[in-house]
Amino acid sequence: MAFVNYITDGELRASAATSGAAEQDDAYTLPESTQACWVTVEKTAEANADNLLTVRLQCQVNSVWYDVPWEFMQAPAAVATAAGVATVTDRTTGPNILDADSTAPTYSITAYYKSLPSNVIRTISISSGTGAANTWSAEVAYMVNQL
Repeated sequence: MAFVNYITDGELRASAATSGAAEQDDAYTLPESTQACWVTVEKTAEANADNLLTVRLQCQVNSVWYDVPWEFMQAPAAVATAAGVATVTDRTTGPNILDADSTAPTYSITAYYKSLPSNVIRTISISSGTGAANTWSAEVAYMVNQL
């Protein structure tokens, strides 16, 4: 994002391969005044075409990790015609940023979190399928001075 008041280099997860099991990434601490954020997940590789990847964001409250629902999510879409529309997903589908996704890489998807219960966040994931392995990364963007 091009706004001066935004931090856009918050790395929740460097591009790394999953092991096929449930994974929990390291905690990332946002500034205390941060109430909302954008999380972008980029899937860069997969071992087999039938691999599935599920990713979600969690917040830590009193040493317990909770799934956080996003407000809206947007996947990039190619514009082929003037009538081309991008898919916007509302939060009726649950807290997953990616939900058992099998789309071939490379792509990215962005989710907006309007109200975070704490400033300590992390991503978690599950990969499954034949020789389950996906390579993906996640970054957070947030407003620095939010009152």
